[in-house]
Amino acid sequence: MIRLLIALIVMIGAWAGLAYIRRLPPEKQRKLLWRCALWGGGLLLVLMVATGRVHWIFAVIGALFPLAKTILALGFQLFPLWRQHKAKTQQQPPPGSPPSGQMTAREAMDTLGLKGVESEVTREEVIAAHRRLMQKLHPDRGGNDYLAAKVNEAKELLLKQLG
Repeated sequence: MIRLLIALIVMIGAWAGLAYIRRLPPEKQRKLLWRCALWGGGLLLVLMVATGRVHWIFAVIGALFPLAKTILALGFQLFPLWRQHKAKTQQQPPPGSPPSGQMTAREAMDTLGLKGVESEVTREEVIAAHRRLMQKLHPDRGGNDYLAAKVNEAKELLLKQLG
């Protein structure tokens, strides 16, 4: 008799729930149905664990499915903030790096390891210093792009000043 009473209560609840769902707009209907299906599946897994039909680990995994949608939604909300943070950190030079901007002739001389006054440097000295450094700093030989670019910039600046 108790089973019949429980079945009757479940049927009345299902009928009332479907009547409520039919009154909702289609978008909210879809959302509510998904939520009910996920929570219902999680409760079914808990019931199966309680009766010994499923191992508890599978029930935990199944119970996480309704939460996964919430976690994904939160992740998608935070994704634009993460992209903005990443873009901001990429624009800023790393700590300890020289300030950006145009390189001066003195900085170019220091970069290439040339001594003396800028006006006394010859074209051959600049080319030789550049070649020597690029053999050490080229990215294909274990150097990095930043240093190779700075050495190239220094060479171009000094050669442009020399005429």
